[in-house]
Parts: sequence; C-alpha cells; structure tokens
Amino acid sequence: MRKTTRNTNMETNEKAEVATNPTAPAALRKISAAAVLASALPALLLATVCLLPWLNKPYFIDDSFFLAQAQQIVKHPMHPMDFDICWDNSLNCEKAYVLTPGNALLGYVLVPTVLGGAHEWMAHLTQLVLVWIAIIAMTSLIFRFGWNRWHATAGALLLVAIPPFLHMASTAMPDILATAVALVAMERLAAWKAEQKWIQGVAAAIALGLAGFARSHLALLLPLAAFFLLDSVNPREILEQLRRKLWLWTPVFAGFGILLALILAIREHNLALNPPTLVTGSRYIFVNLLSYLLYFAFPLPLAACWLANRFKTKRPSLVFILIVLILIPLFLHWTFLMVFFLAILGLYALAGLSFQTLRSRDHFGLFLLLWILIPLPIVYYVHLPIKYLLPCIPAVIFLSFRLMDGFSIRAVRIAASALIAASTTYSLLILQSDAQFAEFGRDAMNRLISPHVAAGEKVWFGGQYWSYWYAPQAGATLTYPGGPQPNPGDLLVVGLFGGGGAHSPLERFPHRTLVEAISQNHRFGRIYNGLWMWGFGDSETDRYELWRID
Repeated sequence: MRKTTRNTNMETNEKAEVATNPTAPAALRKISAAAVLASALPALLLATVCLLPWLNKPYFIDDSFFLAQAQQIVKHPMHPMDFDICWDNSLNCEKAYVLTPGNALLGYVLVPTVLGGAHEWMAHLTQLVLVWIAIIAMTSLIFRFGWNRWHATAGALLLVAIPPFLHMASTAMPDILATAVALVAMERLAAWKAEQKWIQGVAAAIALGLAGFARSHLALLLPLAAFFLLDSVNPREILEQLRRKLWLWTPVFAGFGILLALILAIREHNLALNPPTLVTGSRYIFVNLLSYLLYFAFPLPLAACWLANRFKTKRPSLVFILIVLILIPLFLHWTFLMVFFLAILGLYALAGLSFQTLRSRDHFGLFLLLWILIPLPIVYYVHLPIKYLLPCIPAVIFLSFRLMDGFSIRAVRIAASALIAASTTYSLLILQSDAQFAEFGRDAMNRLISPHVAAGEKVWFGGQYWSYWYAPQAGATLTYPGGPQPNPGDLLVVGLFGGGGAHSPLERFPHRTLVEAISQNHRFGRIYNGLWMWGFGDSETDRYELWRID
C-alpha cells in the first residue's frame, strides 16, 4: 500500500512539474532511442496500414506541378522553377517561379521518382518514408518537452489521425515533407538547447534552413526557433541570457544562412517578388481568416480542449456556452452561419489561451501559440486550406495536452482514444473518396483521348490537375491562349472540376459539338477543396467532356 501511495505521489509531482514547465525534464534525463521507437510504433503501424492500400493512387490536384518541377531539376538542377507551365485551365501560362515562388524542396525529393519512371507508387512510397520521419521526430520531441511515454504514443497517433495528415501523405505535394522537416528542426533544436552537442546544432540548422525551402511560410520557423532558445519572456533576463550565451543561437543564424543561400542559388534573374494578383489580394483575407480560426474548432481539437478546461476549472464563459447552444441546430444546415460560429469558437479558444499565457508570462505556452500562428501570412493568398496548418498541428497537440492536464488519467485516455478513432475514421473517408476521384480523372483521360488518338484524330486539352499529367500520356496536346490551337474537326477535352464557365478553354471555341461526357458518381462521399474536406452529394463540375471543334 505504501509503495502504491508513493508511486501515485511521484506521478502527481511529475505531472505538476510538466504542467508548469514541460521543458524542464528534458535537460535532466537522456532520451532513449529505444523508448522513442517503442512509443512511435503504434503511429508508424497506423500510418503504414492506412497508406499502403493507396500506393498506386493516381496523381491528382497539384501533384503534376511538383512532378514537373522534378523533371526540370533532372535537366537543370540549379533552376528548379525555370519552366513554363499552364495552370488555371491554361489562363496562366508562365514561368513556374512567377506562378508560385519557392516551395522547391519537394522537387529534389521527387527526382528519384522521375528517374524511375514517375510511377505513382514511387512518389507515394517516398511520402511514406517522410511520414515515418515525421512520426519519429514528433515522438522524440514529446519526450524532449518533458512528457511521458503515454503522451508520446498518444501524440504521435494524434498527428497521424487528425486530418489532413493521411490525406496529404497520399499525394505528391510538399506538406508532409514540410511537416517532417519542421519537426526534425524543432526536435534537434530542443536537443541542442538541453545538451549543447554540436551535431545536434548542425542538424537543427540544416532542418531550419530546409523548412522554408519546403513551404515558404515555414521561413517563420527561424524567429520561432530563436524565441524557443530563450529561457524567459522578461526583457532583462533575455538580455542577460544573450550576453552570456549568444553562441546558443548559432543554429538559428546558420539556418537563416542556409535558407538565404538556397534562395540565392536557385533565384532566376527576373524572379517576381510576388505571385500573380489573380491568386493574391486583400479580398481573400476575411474568408481565409474564417477558415484559419474554424480549423481550431474542426477538425483540430484545440477549441474542444479549451472548452473542457474552462468547465473543469469552473470558469466557463457564458458567451462560449451560448455559442455551443447556437451551434447545435446549425449543424443540421450547411450554411455560412455555421462556419462563422465555428470560427468564433476557434477565435475564443485562441484569444483565451493568448490572454492566459501572456498574463502568466509562460514562455513555453507563448512558444506554442507563436507556432500555430505561422500560417497567418497565407490569409493574403487565394485560399487557406488546412494543409498549410499541417506543420503546426504538433503545437496544437501540445497545447491540448496542457489544457487536459488537470483531468484524471483515465478521462484523458478515453478522450484521446475517442479522438484518435474518430479522426482516423474521418481521414479514411477522405482517403477513400480522394482515391476514387483521382481514379475518375485518370480513367476519363484514357477513355476520352486514347481511342481517338489511336484512330488518327488530333486531341487537345487545356486544363490542370489530372489533365496536365495524364492527358499527354494518353496522346493529347496542350492548347492555351497564344499557343497552338485546334483546327476544325479536332477534338478538345475539358475538365469542369478545375474551373468551368469563363475559365474554360471552351470559351475560345464557341462553335463546337459535344461528342462524349463522363461524370463522377460518388459512392462513399466526395472530397471538398473547402473547409470540410469530405461530405455527401454529387457535383455538376465533377465531369469531363470531349468536344469536336466545328
């Protein structure tokens, strides 16, 4: 009985220490590689089991852009963005570095895929390796921040389960790469802060430099890393630490130098400083802010954990309760009001956490809040999908751990298990629907193009997404304003999903006859580019058409 009581007291004391300063234990104990791998194993198995069935999933959405980037790197390694690409249904035919500056690291990672024949399974297997790296780095980072094995296992599982991790891992886009590099950077930086081994500092510097090369907004990891290395938010104590230990920031300075060198090395002479006005502008800020705040309420668990914490501490806000009551009927209707109130929930949780953290001068809490603010500059972009928050989900998980710290171990484990199960189920629904939609595009290209090319007819295409990769493989030729044009009697394939109406190449050819059309019928729901990622119902835009030019 005494032994049980003593163990309970030790566990309580350890939990209290973690709650007040979760980075403290990292400097006091060695992080075991065996413990990291054992704790990461459930998440590694979950990710592998969920992703292996989709190794041959067709390329989709922006995959073809990064595959084209890899093809360019094979020919000109120092000019990864210096190639012409026609996007937005060929309305934007320009250099890739004008359309989207930066984000070039994945192109280099996909070079083996391109050299090996660009088979889908090669790109997806590459992503799976990046997934494993992200999981192991996440598990080690949890230990570095002072949490125990249960937190390490649960945190890694949550990283995998919460959308859009598995969904993005089934693509050839750079978000899993960015997440893996960001986690490695933070884990090595935490090791460097605790142990000051130069091999750790070198690894942290390289990862910090590469992060902004994987996704441009992750350049903000550099100032975040500089803040993390501080021991306090007190200005006097900060100045004293800088005076005594300026060398501690060597990985940050080196990381900045690496990123700057990479940018200068691949920079084209006429590189545009800003993307086209078609995809940027102040008109996008409000909707993107709503999206950003909504994600903290769904599918991320931050708002739910904040609400639970408020009730646990017997300080629930009347405004918060009213919002929840309003949301109940709104969930029955897919309306803008539901989006607006979910965004309010996210804003309330974020504002409450910020106020609490600043009032208590909590350095580690402020570090986590700054981490989740990294995607904010993207509000100026045409859209802010949740994939841009993927490298920040670890910080959301850490904040959730802290908010749930006052609950019993049993309650926390039940809640975490339920969240992992529900999130995994939702992710699998997204994966299933996304794979079916990708197969629809590839099959439509083959069915609409290949027979006519085999019969000696000329087939043209003018789109993006599937078309840009699979239409040329089927024998079609790209047409765009100012470029090659179909002649009367030629055929033109058009996809409505990537943009129809005024954005359709058909607008250039008013005299035409419909030959064939293929529509997608969704059996397990459909994916959405918007806030929910998955839902029910068919869409008139999920359609490919073949027209003959008169």
